Amino acid sequence: MSFFDDVSRQARDFAAVADRKAREVADSAKTTAAIMSEQREIEKNYRVIGEWFVNDYEGDAPAAIADVVAAVKASQEKIAALRASREQPAAAETVVDAGRACPNCGEVSNGKFCPKCGSPMAAVEEPVPAPAVEDEAPAEEPAETPEAPAE
Repeated sequence: MSFFDDVSRQARDFAAVADRKAREVADSAKTTAAIMSEQREIEKNYRVIGEWFVNDYEGDAPAAIADVVAAVKASQEKIAALRASREQPAAAETVVDAGRACPNCGEVSNGKFCPKCGSPMAAVEEPVPAPAVEDEAPAEEPAETPEAPAE
């Protein structure tokens, strides 16, 4: 039985070493996470200090950081311009086909059924053109197809 006792003791020793190593790794990971958290706090505080400095002393910035302050101002102006362009409606976006008029109530829709009254939309009816946008050239009329001669 000494063989089995020896194997049991070795297994316990191995488990104890593995447990100790796992705790060391976990402690190291906790320490690393705490360090990274503190570094993020420092970076956040530096950012707040920098924003405060630029906002309060934008004209009186020392020569050593004048180019950085100028770059920040240029970026702020670019962001403002981009936001303004995003808020303007796109004039280039025009709808060519607003849909078909319902034969029952006149509601315009692209669907198979009228959203207002539920009637089936006529499949052969010409689509209703969208309202024209100012500063846009008039749309060309589709060429008429010649009718076949009667026999």
